[in-house]
Amino acid sequence: METRTTRREFLKKAGFMGAAATMGGLAEPLLAGPTKVFAATMAESTQEIINLALTAEQLATTFYYTGVKSSKLTMTNNQDNQPYVRAAIEEEWFHAELLASAGAKSVVGNHPKFYFPKGTFDSDAAFIGVLEALETAFIEAYLAAIYQFSMNGRTDLAQLAGQIMGIEAEHRVMGRVILNKSVPNNLTLEKAPPKGATVADVAKALVPFLSQSKTNPDGPFWMPTKAEIKIAVDGGVYNPNA
Repeated sequence: METRTTRREFLKKAGFMGAAATMGGLAEPLLAGPTKVFAATMAESTQEIINLALTAEQLATTFYYTGVKSSKLTMTNNQDNQPYVRAAIEEEWFHAELLASAGAKSVVGNHPKFYFPKGTFDSDAAFIGVLEALETAFIEAYLAAIYQFSMNGRTDLAQLAGQIMGIEAEHRVMGRVILNKSVPNNLTLEKAPPKGATVADVAKALVPFLSQSKTNPDGPFWMPTKAEIKIAVDGGVYNPNA
């Protein structure tokens, strides 16, 4: 893995230092259940958007981490492809940390857990199918976020959403490469949200992953800790003093 900009360095360069303090006044207690948080309103606050974004990144981190840990994903975890998936774990986790630094609060609490369709981690085809569905939803949600951030006068966060969205698009193509799909980069434009759609509208696609159901019975899968992520990414023993 190549050296990456640290979270603090990124925030400083992008002008986000102090963003947490700025957004602190916007934060509201998450008294409703996760599903109600996804109820759309005509105008979403910056806090609402970054809360949804953080939850999506935690879901993505958990998804890729669980995939790397599965012994049944032979194509995903072969010598050629596993480095890509390990990198995806680190990238999604970095996004989550970045959003948390900007004041985001997960809609599923301090110990996120998620549920997946039956057999998601039992075959490469199932895993990549869920990957493509998730990443497509993430991309569409970030496009909606870019628009709403701009309407809210937060062009700094609109730019950040664009930066994250670009990586999500890379992940979608990565999955198609792993499964040897014809023309992995098969889009000329990413799917845009419907006119007038909010981030919550688009993010409703993620609601089934937040609780156990007939459609998503496998779980719970808890978001990995920083130590677990480091082991998964580096393939070595985590040194907490490093």
